[in-house]
Order: sequence, then C-alpha cells, then structure tokens
Amino acid sequence: MSICARWTGVEAKAFREATRLKQEAFAEYVGVAHDTVKKWERRLGDIRLSSDYAARMDEKLDAADSAVTQRFWSLLQRPTSVSVDVLGLQPLRPTKDSEADDYIVVSARTLTGEVTLVAVPRRNFVLGIGAGAVGAAMSGVSGPSLADKALAGIYANAAIDHVGHFDKLRMSLIESDNVYGSAQTLPHVLSALNLLEQLKRGGVGDAQGILRMRAMFAETAAWQYQDQRDFVNAEHWVAKALQWSHQLADDYYIGLSLVRMSQLACDQGDANEAEELANAARRSAPDDSLFSAAALTFRAHALALAGHSHRSAQTYDAARKIVARADPDPKWGMFLDDSYIDAYQAHTYAETGEYRRATTQFADAMAHMQPDYPRDKGVYLARTAVAHMAAGDIEQAASAGLQSLEIGIGTRSARILYAVRRLSGMIDAASTQIGVAEFHDAFATWEAESCPDRM
Repeated sequence: MSICARWTGVEAKAFREATRLKQEAFAEYVGVAHDTVKKWERRLGDIRLSSDYAARMDEKLDAADSAVTQRFWSLLQRPTSVSVDVLGLQPLRPTKDSEADDYIVVSARTLTGEVTLVAVPRRNFVLGIGAGAVGAAMSGVSGPSLADKALAGIYANAAIDHVGHFDKLRMSLIESDNVYGSAQTLPHVLSALNLLEQLKRGGVGDAQGILRMRAMFAETAAWQYQDQRDFVNAEHWVAKALQWSHQLADDYYIGLSLVRMSQLACDQGDANEAEELANAARRSAPDDSLFSAAALTFRAHALALAGHSHRSAQTYDAARKIVARADPDPKWGMFLDDSYIDAYQAHTYAETGEYRRATTQFADAMAHMQPDYPRDKGVYLARTAVAHMAAGDIEQAASAGLQSLEIGIGTRSARILYAVRRLSGMIDAASTQIGVAEFHDAFATWEAESCPDRM
C-alpha cells in the first residue's frame, strides 16, 4: 500500500531526519546500502526511488510511530525558502520545563496525508499567508508578561463576562467541529486556551470561572486532536483537563475528563485501560448524567474487546436507560443519544468480527442520527464500508467507501481517512464489481495529492 505518492531523495532525506538517525544507521533501518542513502540525499529531487525502494520506505513509514510520521510530513510541508532550523519546527506538545515559548500553530501533514498542527516559535517566524499559520498555542510563561499586565490594566474595572464569552465560544466551536471538522476548529480552541492562560496570569475575571473554562477547552482540544488521531497531543490536553478539574473539585468536570480518557483508550485498542477509566468516570459523574451514559458506552466497547460480549450488551442497554432519563442540557454531552450508542455498538460489532450485525446497526444509526453532523456520518460510513468488505459485500463497501472518502476530504477527519485507507488495502483494485473502479480512482487521486510533489 502506497503511503507517500512519490519517493524522491527529498522524501528519503525527510524520513531520515524524522527518524533522527545518521545516514549509516538509517540505511540499516530501511535495508539499503549506506552509499544508496548518500546518493539519494546528494541528488534530492533529481532522483526517484525505484518501486522496490519506495515500497520499503512505505512499509517503514507505515510502521513508524506518530512522532516520526508527524515530523516527516511537517518537514515536507515547510516553506521551501525557509530552513527547518530557522523555523524551529516541532510537534505541538509541551517540553519538560517550558510551556514557556510563544508559538504559532501551522499546518503539517499526518500519516493519513491530511493536515494536522505543529508549533513554530513566534520569535523565529514571520506570520504570513504563504506560511499557512493558523493560530497560537499555549504560551505558559512562568510570570506575568508585559501583555499580561496590559490585559490586567484594560479589564481591571470592565464589567465583561469573560466566562460567559468563553462558554458561548466553546459551544460554537463544538457545533462548528460537528459540521466542518476539527481541522478547521482546533486552531481556534488552542487560541482560546492561550488567551485563557493570559487572563489567568493577568488576574482578569473570576479565577474559578477561568479555571473551569480552561478545563472545558482542554477537554475540547483533546477531543479534536483525537479526531485527528494525534493521540500524543490528545493525551496531553486531557491530562490538563483532569488536573484542572481536580483543582475545581467538580464531579462533572472530572467525569468529563475521565470519559475522554476512556474513549482515547478505546481508539487505541487498550481494553483494560478503557474499562478502568470508564469505571472511574462512572464513579465520578452524577448517576443520571449523560457523562454516566458515555462512560457506560465506552465500558461496553472495552468489555467486548476483552471478549465479554454478553456483559458488553448489558452495559450498552444500561447506557440507553440513562439517556432516556438524563438531563438533556446541551453543555453536558449533547452528542449522546440513542443513535450515538447504536453507532458505537455497531463499531464494537465490527471490531469483534460480527460484520453483518455491524452493517445493519450502522444503517439504523445513520437513519436516526442528528442531521447536522456530517463528520460523524463520514466516520460511520467509513466503518460501515470496512465491515461490508470484511463480510464480502464488495459493492456496498465501495459505495460507502466513496461517500466517506468525500466527507473525509472535506472535513479532514483522520478518523474517517484512517478507515478509508484501511478499506483501500482490503479491496482488490482489479475487481470488476460495481463501484470498485470509482472508489479506487477517487482514492488514488486523493492519495497522490496527499504527498507533496517534489519533482
């Protein structure tokens, strides 16, 4: 399966730099001669790797961890007129002692070939359209800066409801995420976190209220990174959310953070961790809240992954009962309804080999889901397509795959495109069944455009 549409010396060098290996060690890693690597890097865009070498590179890139792949795509994405050393390009995640530098968030490509975010120090980067800067990340300066003091002066006597403003902003960004995808909204979430940090350092507004908003926005950032399948940054932000929630001593906020952690563990296939976190969330969240229903939903999935199908089914039913009586306040789990639980159980069926049940239940869930959630529909379609293919329903798989690919490209959701890429490896491109050629043509076009043409 092709991960990068074209391998030249440029891509080869970027991959070596992403692995942080010397030329000789990299040659051993990919299984080629040291002189071959030197030749690639000497000729760069003037040499195109043979199909055998390209296949080896694809295999290694596919198996690499997320930090390596993120560095690889960001190295290819950087502006050609500015060196990576000048930019100081690095993944958007905290360092050991410093959340201290001020960063600009810029787009880079992930393993799915879609856009994710990396952080560039503001002092090394001149903001401009050509550089694709999209927002600002947390600054975390240890003491009040000049800007913080200025904010404190501006708002010292202003009757502004900062907490109310951020509360409305978060709800708006969540709705935008549902409609347009997290790639569009994540920069704004990070920018809000940055501003909340400045307000906190400047002593502006109600301290507890600002802390509540930081906890809520951190959980939102974790979710949106999760949609991009950037689990490292998702785990960072959900840990922040849990830390701030404990500072608040608020069961709702603690429950929300633990629910997010449980779903993250589900997405990474860690059944034991997912169940433990779901149980902790269930203990923290009020019994009749949608958070409790969400915790049971993810616990049910974890139980099935661990081989406890009967207990899983019972737990899904318990989640539905809570939804029927829970407070429908949109601020606390507006996404969670019967169709969401049905879709997640369908996902469980697909992951545990019950493909026919999965496709039937996905269809029912999509028929009853909230109409303004195209990204979620794309996720369900992509997972349906994989389940159809596993069940031998090639035409249905191709049809659902084509629809989900279109939504995935439009929303840039890595959850969708991950499943579509998985589907592409399952369908025989030579098949003459209806829809297969259309799907493969569309997928090949997207895949070719997802890796920069360096020739």
